[in-house]
Amino acid sequence: MDIDVFLYIVFSVTFFGIVITQEKSLHNKKTFLKLFLFSAFLILIGIIFLYDKNQKNQKLSYFGSQMTFIFLYLYKFVSLIYYPIFLRQPEISKSPKHKIDIIPTLIVFTGTISLPFIVDTYITQQFF
Repeated sequence: MDIDVFLYIVFSVTFFGIVITQEKSLHNKKTFLKLFLFSAFLILIGIIFLYDKNQKNQKLSYFGSQMTFIFLYLYKFVSLIYYPIFLRQPEISKSPKHKIDIIPTLIVFTGTISLPFIVDTYITQQFF
């Protein structure tokens, strides 16, 4: 198995583990900060692997390393807008209890999937 694919699987399992197990406690500041710092560490690993000149195809693990960080960033951003309007945290899950929670779920998951490609295309390619 290629190391790039292996790292992508590890990063994806981490992302889905946070989404599934920690989603209810993301509004807790301590939990959110710990997960945010951990996701920054994952990005650092992805960047180090991206610029390892001995590998041929390195982008898959780099994109996978960004997913958790971007998810947490978008979740916090959407929560800051959502909470004053509805006086509760958005429920980001497969089948939310309230139908209005489908909108933040779509925003967060669409952004989590598309923003790594946008960051790579417009920011990373411009500087490196």
